[in-house]
Amino acid sequence: MENQGIASPSLFRGPPAYEPRTPWRPLVALFAGVAIVSASIVGAVLLLGVSTVSGSSGAEGSAWGQDMGALATLGLWQAIAILLTLLASALFGGRVRDVLALRSPGPALVYLRAVVLMAVLQLAVSAVQYTLLPQDMYADLRPFVRLFGEQWALALLVVGVGAPLSEELLFRGFLLSALARSRMGFAGGAMVTSGLWTALHAGYSLAGIVEVFTIGLFFSWLLWRTGSLRVPIFCHGLYNALIVLVLRHVPLPT
Repeated sequence: MENQGIASPSLFRGPPAYEPRTPWRPLVALFAGVAIVSASIVGAVLLLGVSTVSGSSGAEGSAWGQDMGALATLGLWQAIAILLTLLASALFGGRVRDVLALRSPGPALVYLRAVVLMAVLQLAVSAVQYTLLPQDMYADLRPFVRLFGEQWALALLVVGVGAPLSEELLFRGFLLSALARSRMGFAGGAMVTSGLWTALHAGYSLAGIVEVFTIGLFFSWLLWRTGSLRVPIFCHGLYNALIVLVLRHVPLPT
């Protein structure tokens, strides 16, 4: 079973390669997920200080604010969340590699195909947004222009590396593996975890929420087909990093 991801590298042909391997019960895993998020927030506040966190609540409604203190707070939250997720995955006799589906997906071509599909999906979503809600195209990105311009290197690390690792390990790694073993199955578990992940972006517009949820389902599908969380992590990281780099060089309309 260790080579299951390698035996089925195709994204469309053959059976899905994903198999949940976790000792966690679904409801207990949900509570653990909430505890991980809560403990990460509390830990970041305690380590950085309340004044740093509150002082970085940013302008224009940005969830991160627009200074280095905000990025440092988010980065610390991510680091604690990653550590707690890894520790939780090792409880009850679980193997971190199996619980989080960190096995190899097979040939590197799998990553390339996943990126191409992600680009096609993003173009389709953007076309729908532009057609139905053109006024919302940049509403969710505009608050981050100054942040990504002035602190782009730190933003690239936090947004392009920290966010994909912490979010994918917790939601589509730890939580989805437990929910997929319940009566709701993988599809139901993907809906729930994508909804919870979307809740982290609660400040977005309706168009932005729909886009985040759609991308979450796509990342879940990549996990289902390849059997490896490495592919969603890679695509998530590339997606976020491109946003940072584009916003650094292309000013959005005011």
